[in-house]
Amino acid sequence: MHTVRPRSVIFGLVGLLVLAAWGSAQAQMQPASAELVRATGRVDLMPKGQTAWMPGSVGARLVEGDQIRALAGGSADLVLPDGSTILIAENSRFAVTKLDYDVANRDRDASFHVVAGKVRAQVSQAAVTVIRARQSNFNISTPSGVAAVRGTIVVLAYNPSTQETLTFVFPSPGQSAAAARVTFVNKNGQAVTVTGGNFVRQVGNNPPGQPTPIGTLPTAVQTALTTASNTSTQGSTELVVVSVPLPTPQETQNTANSGGAGTGTGTPGTVQVSNPAPPTGPPDYSGSGDPNCAAGTGVNCKGSPPPNICPRGQFGTPPNCSTCMSPPCE
Repeated sequence: MHTVRPRSVIFGLVGLLVLAAWGSAQAQMQPASAELVRATGRVDLMPKGQTAWMPGSVGARLVEGDQIRALAGGSADLVLPDGSTILIAENSRFAVTKLDYDVANRDRDASFHVVAGKVRAQVSQAAVTVIRARQSNFNISTPSGVAAVRGTIVVLAYNPSTQETLTFVFPSPGQSAAAARVTFVNKNGQAVTVTGGNFVRQVGNNPPGQPTPIGTLPTAVQTALTTASNTSTQGSTELVVVSVPLPTPQETQNTANSGGAGTGTGTPGTVQVSNPAPPTGPPDYSGSGDPNCAAGTGVNCKGSPPPNICPRGQFGTPPNCSTCMSPPCE
């Protein structure tokens, strides 16, 4: 007769309990929503599967696949279930591509996409990271890459006309600059980790540049970074067309993982590429316009359309500006 040893019984019970706990943790991750808590000026929403924009109002909830835009002079604030907040600046279009949340463990799986414009996200520190220990659980993508954010403040801007992504990192209140980290990964898996007080610029398919201190920018630019000001994408076609390509959550996660963005490893400020080359062309300071505006000598200043942007009420890229002749044209 075979005798069951007590130790075997104990190990078996422990194994069952571990499996049950794992299954429970996995099952508690549920689709969540972002609440629109402030809307100033013209703010529109386009639910997933719809083909027309509709006015956005406070209290509206955005779920996976929904989009929001703020036109000239407008802006909006979103609050996520984990307490994180996102500011959508003027002349910006933003999409929720994935938003799952575990109420019991306060764990999240969130991905967003900047179609055009500027956003400011204050991301809370994730409470649980065991399930996805090697993945970032808060990603903001642009058409040229992904910013994997780990519990800090990030300002991310994308200009479709220049294919330029700018990533600015600020420490959260009480957080050290060294602990504030965002890893930006381009579509080729070339990555750089940026710490608090620095920013990085990346253009097209080029590798990201070296992190640069935000303090080197003009004072007026630094002040404008975290506000709703953004003139760089005024009149952008991407703000008015209905259909734009959005990455799937898996594509976003794959890009983040390709650069090691979820591991928390690597030396901050080190670009993980061979022979990194800085992108060419003049920098675009996330909608703050020409830094010389503060001195009154710039040409890309608020109040007058810069030479590469169509006048207000038109869209496209100069000299090919178009006017909506029979509203609604979207």
